[in-house]
Amino acid sequence: MSSAEGLDRLKVAAFDAAPLATVIFRNEHAGGLVFLEGNKEFDALLRGSPTTDSETALSHMVASTASTPSEPQTVTLQLGDHQGAYRLRARTFSSPGDPGEYLVAQLRTLTDQESTERDLHSTIQQLKDLLDNSTALMYVKDLDGRYVLVNDYFARRFGMNPESIIGLTDHDIFAGPVADVYRENDNMVIRTCDSIEVEEPLAIIGDRADPDEDSRWLSIKFPLISDSGRPYALGAISTDITDRKRAERAARDAMHEAERANRSKSEFLSRMSHELRTPLNAILGFAQLLQDLPLGPRAAESAGHILDAGNHLLSLVNEVLDITWIEAGAPGMATTPVPAIEAIHQALELVRPLAAAQDIEIASDLHGALHRYILADTQRLRQVFLNLLGNAVKFNRPQGAVRVWCELREGSLRFFITDTGPGMSEDDVQRLFTPFVRLAQAADIEGSGLGLALSRKLVEQMGGVLGIEHTAPGEGSTFFVEIRLGPEPEDEVRAPESGIGTVVIPRGAEATILHIEDNYANIRLVENIIAGMGDLNLVSATSGRSGIVLARQISPQLILLDVNLADMSGVDVMKQLKNDERTRRIPVIVLSADATPARIKELQGSGIRDYLTKPFEIHHFARTVRSALALP
Repeated sequence: MSSAEGLDRLKVAAFDAAPLATVIFRNEHAGGLVFLEGNKEFDALLRGSPTTDSETALSHMVASTASTPSEPQTVTLQLGDHQGAYRLRARTFSSPGDPGEYLVAQLRTLTDQESTERDLHSTIQQLKDLLDNSTALMYVKDLDGRYVLVNDYFARRFGMNPESIIGLTDHDIFAGPVADVYRENDNMVIRTCDSIEVEEPLAIIGDRADPDEDSRWLSIKFPLISDSGRPYALGAISTDITDRKRAERAARDAMHEAERANRSKSEFLSRMSHELRTPLNAILGFAQLLQDLPLGPRAAESAGHILDAGNHLLSLVNEVLDITWIEAGAPGMATTPVPAIEAIHQALELVRPLAAAQDIEIASDLHGALHRYILADTQRLRQVFLNLLGNAVKFNRPQGAVRVWCELREGSLRFFITDTGPGMSEDDVQRLFTPFVRLAQAADIEGSGLGLALSRKLVEQMGGVLGIEHTAPGEGSTFFVEIRLGPEPEDEVRAPESGIGTVVIPRGAEATILHIEDNYANIRLVENIIAGMGDLNLVSATSGRSGIVLARQISPQLILLDVNLADMSGVDVMKQLKNDERTRRIPVIVLSADATPARIKELQGSGIRDYLTKPFEIHHFARTVRSALALP
C-alpha cells in the first residue's frame, strides 16, 4: 500500500471518528448542493435510515448558512424520524488537483438548557409585536418568577421603562400580599402544566394594594412548554375588570334593594288589605243582617244604600290592592291547566242579570273552548272576563247587544267580546289601559278607571295578552283575551285527611265553635250570624294565645281564626294547633281581611278547611260553617 493510499485511509478514518455529525456536499452552483457522504455520527442522527428528504432539507439549510461560516446557526431539522434543534456550522473547501468546490457541515444536538433558551428567545421574538399593540397586560416570566418580557401597556400602566422591568419579580415591584397572590397562581400553572383563569387583586406601584375591593385583574395564565414536554416559562394576559366588577356589585345591590322593596310592598299590601277590609266587613255584614230584619220602607232603603256604597268601596279597594299586588311581583299567582270554558261561562252567568236589567242581549258561541284546557288562574281570569263583560254592558246603547266567541290559534285560545256601544277614537285607545284615567264617555258611569289596567296586568301575569281587536266611533268595540293552551290535567284522587276538615255532629246536639278575633265589631257580627243558625255555641277569644288555650280546654268542633291578631300571627296559631295532638284534627276556617294571594296560599297549605276573605257574604259564611260541621 502506497503512502498516498494510507493517507487517504487515514483521512476516512478521521472523518468517521469525528465527534460531531459531519456531512460533505459538492457545490454544483446552478444545480445546488449535492450530498456526498456523512460520517457515523450523522448516520446515528438518521437512526440508520437516511432519506432523500433529510439530505435535501440539510442541503438547503447548509446552503443558507454557508455565507457566514464563522457563525454557528441554531436550526430545526427533520432528520429521519426525528425533529430536533441543532447547532450548524458550514464552511467551503477545495481539494488539491480538483477544481470543484465542496462544503463540510457539522451538526451538534442542543442541550436541554440550550434548547430552553432557544425556545424562550423564539417565543419572545414572535410575541413582541402582538404584545405591544394590546390594551391588556401581557408578559412572560421565567421559572424563577423574573420578567423576561412585558408589553408596552404593562410599562405604561405602572409608569416604568420596559427594559427596567426585565429581570425583576413581582415582589420587587408590588406590595408583598399582592405579589404573594401572583406568585402562588404562577406556581400552580408551572406545577400542573395547565392553564388557569383567575381573578387577582389589581396592584399599584408601592407598598400597598388598591383599597377598592372591586379593583381586579382577570388573568389568564398558561405554561410555555419545550419540545421535551417540560415548562420553561409562564405567559399571562391580565385584563382590568374593575368597571365590570363595580357594575356587578351595583347590579347585586340593585337586586337586593328591589327584593327589599318588594318585601316592603308585600307587607304593606297585606297590612292595607287588613286595615281596609276589616271595617268594611262590619259595615257590609251588619247591613246584610239589617236587610234580613222586618224593616220599614225608609229603613230598608237606607240599608240598601249602605250595602251599595259599601260594595262600591269594596270594589275600589280590591282593584287598588290588586294593582299594588301585581306591581309587587304578583306573589302567589299560579297558572295551572284548567277547563277553557270555565271562567268565561261563570262570568257570563253573573253578568246576564245585569244585562237583562238594561235590556242588553248577550249571545255566546263557545264551542271552540269545549274540551280544551288553558294555563290560567281561574279566579283571576273570571275577574278579567267580569270586567270586560261588565264594561260591554255598561257602555252599550239602549237595547244593544254583546257577542262572545272564541277562536283557536297556534298554541293559544283567543276570546272575543264585542259590544254595540259608541266605540272609541285612536286617542281614547292610547289612554284606555292607563290606571285611574277615565274617558269622556265614562264620566257619568260609576267606576274607578282601574278595571282595564288591572285586567291587562292579570292576563300578562298568566302569560297571555289582552287588547283591542277593533274599535271606531259609532262602530262599537271588540276586546280580546288570548291565553296559552295547556295539557289536559291528570285525574287526581285526593285522599281525605284523617279527621281534618269535617266533624259530624249528632242531630239535636250542640256544636261548639271557637272564634279567635281581636276586633270587637267583627266579634259581634259573627255572634249575630251564629245566633241565627240554630243550636250552636260560640266562644270568643280576643288573642292568639288565649285562643290556643281555649282550644285545648273545650275541644271545639270548629275554629274560626283571624290572621292578623295583636299578639301573634294566625299562621303561628295554626302551627301550634297542628303540633298539638289535642287540637290538630279540629277543622279551621280562616276569616281574614288579608286577601293577598301569597297569604291565602300559605294558609291553604297548612291544612285549613277554608279561607273566607273579609268582607264576606253572610249567607255564604253560614253555608261554609254548616258544611264544616256537616249540618243540614
